[in-house]
Amino acid sequence: MSDNRLPENVDLRWVGTRLMTMTAEIRDLQQRFGSLEQRFSAIEYRLSALEHRFSAMEARFGGMEERMTAMLAVIVRIAERVDGSGTPPPAAQ
Repeated sequence: MSDNRLPENVDLRWVGTRLMTMTAEIRDLQQRFGSLEQRFSAIEYRLSALEHRFSAMEARFGGMEERMTAMLAVIVRIAERVDGSGTPPPAAQ
């Protein structure tokens, strides 16, 4: 960056040069922010996809948990019948 102090005699060439320099710097910043926006958008898309995958996995695990609970209930009933006493085994109480 150059010195930002005003020279004693400000002429039109100096103002034009400063204006062109600032315009080039602003264009550079716009390009950088544009590419950052694209990258953040891509990251946001990936995180959204990951969130959907986790939701699907959670739904699958919920279904598996329900099936395991039902299966355990059946196993307990079978154990009660095999035992013949009609009372659940001590571990199931």
